[in-house]
Amino acid sequence: MTNVQTLNARPVEPAAAYDNAHQIARDLLQHIELQLDRMIRPDNKTLRWTHVRALNLVNAQLSEVAALVAETNNARN
Repeated sequence: MTNVQTLNARPVEPAAAYDNAHQIARDLLQHIELQLDRMIRPDNKTLRWTHVRALNLVNAQLSEVAALVAETNNARN
């Protein structure tokens, strides 16, 4: 019979994972902001209803994200 030794596992702390996830969220927000700045302008002659629909879909999803962040913050307080 072989004697197998195992290392004592250290408990995983959430701080580093949270910090990484927080930075990713901030990077995504910055990317979204840059992309919004590049979107078609209201005075552009090529503006179509599909652009309005797309932006409304973006707003709906961002609203869900904002609600989730607010809910998370309220759970913490």
